[in-house]
Amino acid sequence: MYNIERIHNDFPALHKALFFATAGVGPLPRATIVAMQHYLKELRVDFSKNAWKEDPRDEARTLAAQLIHASQDEVVLTDSTSAGINLLAGALPWKRGENIVLNDLEYPANVFPWLYQADRHGLEVRMIHSRDGGVPLEKLINAIDKKTRVLAISHVEFGTGYRNDIATLAEAVHKVNGLICVDAIQSLGVLQVDVSDLGIDMLATGGYKWLCGPLGTGFAFIKSELMDRLHPPTLTYANLPKEEEETVWNALISGADYPMKHAPLADGRKRFEAQGLSPVLFKGFAISLRYLLDLEMDSIESRIAELVDYLILALNQAGIAILSPTGSKERSGIVTVRVPFDLTQSEEIKALEEKLYKARIIALPRSGGLRLAVHFFNMKEEIDQVVNFIKRL
Repeated sequence: MYNIERIHNDFPALHKALFFATAGVGPLPRATIVAMQHYLKELRVDFSKNAWKEDPRDEARTLAAQLIHASQDEVVLTDSTSAGINLLAGALPWKRGENIVLNDLEYPANVFPWLYQADRHGLEVRMIHSRDGGVPLEKLINAIDKKTRVLAISHVEFGTGYRNDIATLAEAVHKVNGLICVDAIQSLGVLQVDVSDLGIDMLATGGYKWLCGPLGTGFAFIKSELMDRLHPPTLTYANLPKEEEETVWNALISGADYPMKHAPLADGRKRFEAQGLSPVLFKGFAISLRYLLDLEMDSIESRIAELVDYLILALNQAGIAILSPTGSKERSGIVTVRVPFDLTQSEEIKALEEKLYKARIIALPRSGGLRLAVHFFNMKEEIDQVVNFIKRL
């Protein structure tokens, strides 16, 4: 499918160790590193007029929209998944007595922002309990009623890699006029995501895991029909309508007074995007997004599925217990396995991490096991080496 040797050369980190930690922080493509270095020099050494006129955030936004099959006007750039979820949770006009449906496999970024809003507005939180590394679909659907305002759920759960049936859940919550908010940081870059086909109302992600972008990048999606019904929890003058923003800026230059009695909101995505997002980081994010889109997401998804098939077979043959769901419709790029360490004890965690370090393997203990994140750039020979390492523990 790919010239895997060329791809390996595109990622300098892959020459340092066996890399199975993309579910934590992914490696940067060489092209991303070079582009950021060059652009930073233009901005802060040469102070190039052309570089300062360029806004790579526009390109990043366009490519992010392309990735999820959305309009560019529905994409809001952020610096992390947490920022995106907090923006969405804080923007909703809550009513006392409404409820939020969550589950106990979620990463804290998709739990505490909702709990905070529940505390502030007198909302009920319905926490669904997982089973065998997955979230029972029927339990989630049964928790939804006419007072459900939001079902907040990950497309792929961070610890076990369980893939939730987003389309079915979206249909269920829409029947009661509720919304589905999706944490997509463990699925974008692994699975094809079409927000319209899946029925997603809101989505948040970071750019630094499977999308192989820099830390400090990410984006949120807000369906266009929702945009002007939501109010951002914070505001800077960049969130003002364009005319008012220009008035303020011109006043800052000329020394004139600018209006300070009212803070009007822009329409659409402009009312949500934070000021001060690094153009250097988003230059890198745009390059990483372009790299993945050029490889085509259907091909990436197929390759990851093939590698995960190979990994599961190798683990079974080695007698290594798998903690993740293994059904083809339930799994993703994450396979978590049992290891002979008590991961409730900090000393045991450090011992496992030391063994991984000495073996030059980058993988992370999570959810009571060792989490292996398989991306398109991994090779079967690398999988063999990691399985043999685990077998010898």
